[in-house]
Amino acid sequence: MSQALRDLVRAETDRLKQAGLYKREVVFSRSGGMAAGGMVDGREGQPVVNYTTHDFLGLSVDPQLQQAAIDAVRKYGVGLSSQRVMCGTLDIHKELEEWLRGFLKVEDVILYGSGYHANIGVFAPLFGAKDCIICDGGVHPSLAEGARLAGARLVTFRSNDPDDLEDILRRSRWARFRAVVTNGVHPFTGRLSDLGAICDLAEKYDALVVVDDALGLGVLGDRGRGSASHAGVTDRVHIVTGTFSKALGGATGGFAAGPREIIDWLRQKSSPYMFSAALPPPMAAVAMAALQILESGEAPLPGLRDNVKALWDGLVERNFRVLGTGEHPLLVVELGRYEILREAINILYDGGIYCHGLCYPVVPEGEARIRLMVSALHSAEHIQQTLKAFESTKQVASFAVDAMDVLTGLL
Repeated sequence: MSQALRDLVRAETDRLKQAGLYKREVVFSRSGGMAAGGMVDGREGQPVVNYTTHDFLGLSVDPQLQQAAIDAVRKYGVGLSSQRVMCGTLDIHKELEEWLRGFLKVEDVILYGSGYHANIGVFAPLFGAKDCIICDGGVHPSLAEGARLAGARLVTFRSNDPDDLEDILRRSRWARFRAVVTNGVHPFTGRLSDLGAICDLAEKYDALVVVDDALGLGVLGDRGRGSASHAGVTDRVHIVTGTFSKALGGATGGFAAGPREIIDWLRQKSSPYMFSAALPPPMAAVAMAALQILESGEAPLPGLRDNVKALWDGLVERNFRVLGTGEHPLLVVELGRYEILREAINILYDGGIYCHGLCYPVVPEGEARIRLMVSALHSAEHIQQTLKAFESTKQVASFAVDAMDVLTGLL
């Protein structure tokens, strides 16, 4: 290996550390529980209220999901050691696809090893150099990567700006096929896409609508059917991708759902599906058990939504700038400069609150944010502890909020 490459990587890593941007892995002694005991660098840490997991419904520790995984291991083993197209397809894979088909009210579903695989696998089989893929400027990186792999003309429209989207659609009539691509819920703002407006424009200009609903599935819409259900456009969104690694128990795996002809073609041509090992049977069983809980109406959605409202209202009342509308359990608090974010994160941790910060280049420079992912496992006491800890950050953060208000008034 080149010593020059080793030296370069080491130097760049040191620069990250000096800038305070180096991402350390925090090892927890257990998963799932929102008051998990943290361990940092091998040392037992204080119990913390955890806002960094996508386990919105607390299903990762649900006994029904745990038993489903155990039963699947006993019946099928831990894995297939093969791709689906060879000898890796089991009846449990087809059952899960059928459950998803009915739950999402779509014609067909294909399983992938992860939501990331689904996003990078759907575009290349469907689009090429004669086509145009129009991506929301705030899409998850996996969607952008998948779109680039297709070799189509890639254009970005401004988030939440139907006029910009229509202008691009009007100017891209040359394309054989066009697709408008967005997230149901945007991961760095918590904002819900206006799927109604997007579908209106897509129908006007004969374009497909592709929605990554990794964050919407399980928490939005009728019984957690997702963003399209929440927006009332289930039958107008053409392709939906998603994951089982968030609200559906935290198991690995993902999927793409849509018209029968498209899904059948993906089975023939989608590289992540054709050349990756099949979804492990225990993971398929966990996802199916989660769907069954959602369909039955037994999922703790009311408690989750109560927690979201309590934390949202409390932060707003304390004059924090919370992005989005408070409809989703991903709450994003904008603070301003990175230095303020870093200090606020430390103060929150001292108060027993473990959360992540977002800074440039993930978000625009000067718009550093704290991301909170609320769970049904959070108690009323956890919410109050969180609000108290945020109060402690106000000496650091309030002047940033006030400054942004002043600047906004000048624009």
